[in-house]
Amino acid sequence: MPGPALVRDVLSHQTKAFTILSTLLEERGMRCNNIYIVEGAAGSTLYYTRPPATLTDQKPESDESDTASISSTRSLTLAQKASRNRLSRVVQSTLSLLVLEQNILDHLCLDHQLSMQVKDSIEFRNLCTHMALQTDDRRFDQDLNLAQECLTTIITNMAWDTTNKTCDFCESVQEQLKLILKKLHDD
Repeated sequence: MPGPALVRDVLSHQTKAFTILSTLLEERGMRCNNIYIVEGAAGSTLYYTRPPATLTDQKPESDESDTASISSTRSLTLAQKASRNRLSRVVQSTLSLLVLEQNILDHLCLDHQLSMQVKDSIEFRNLCTHMALQTDDRRFDQDLNLAQECLTTIITNMAWDTTNKTCDFCESVQEQLKLILKKLHDD
């Protein structure tokens, strides 16, 4: 599969995964701020952030629900708070990766080959779909851990592939991938 077509296919699967992850985040009372949707060059819907993109607890609209929301946030167990934190890091990292991949697509020569693995993006999308179907917190967390590992694999493989290329653009991509990977695993 040629370079740009491969990146478009990868973007498609990861965009679906990001949509699922964003929905899961909203279901847990959090949202991504400063995100807007743009039609990509390939016709796919892409998500971009306007700096700074942050994840915040959703604010209720009435005063009465303010106290309910505050008490429900306080009643979360430590495990639930950790799960929400991990989910927000996976969402943010996925978003950053999508933006970077779109940037790669915009700057990639037609004859340039990348060894990105479509199967990893499909697996990531499938893990996110499976995670959305979970009703048990423990199983959700297991799927979230697998999704984080899969995203780490995608980023690591992409970083490895760009180390073999000699161009200024690839060096910038490597630095950005390292930053995404660091943020994905920050506690």
